[in-house]
Amino acid sequence: MKKMGIITLLFISFFLVGCEKQEKITSNGEKVNVSKMKHKHCTRTASAESGVEVSLNYDLYYTGEKLNLLHSEEKVTSTSKESLDLYQNAYESIHQYYEGLEYYDTSVVRGGDFIASAITINYDKIDIGKLLDIEGEEDNIIEDGEAKVEKWLALAKKLGAKCEDVSDAS
Repeated sequence: MKKMGIITLLFISFFLVGCEKQEKITSNGEKVNVSKMKHKHCTRTASAESGVEVSLNYDLYYTGEKLNLLHSEEKVTSTSKESLDLYQNAYESIHQYYEGLEYYDTSVVRGGDFIASAITINYDKIDIGKLLDIEGEEDNIIEDGEAKVEKWLALAKKLGAKCEDVSDAS
């Protein structure tokens, strides 16, 4: 009986923690308070070879027209070691272009049947000039030195992303 109470308590704790609005994101080793920013969560599906599942999630934190912070998590799941190796190499190659660029945080994590890539871009603090040197100015979300929410959303829509507002109650 005591064991059942502990399990119930743990379940309720995880449920409540999972439902709290995330108010801080880590960027360049610093906590960024996003509680006063608007928040959109976007997802999209991607085609991959047979036996490979791809989950793509993006969180935008913004004020007005300005995109302040972007956090993306992409996860590829497969039982094929070769497929996971291919995706791991691709993610690591892409991330290398941004090495040393402050406020552009990346990670690649490999598990038994998945590879996950995470990127956090703090547009409020990143050197936009250096970012544009890497990415180029054409088809970019930067306008007049700032990342724009509408430009990001238009690009995401072209790629098939679906976005929804995240309310304070979530």
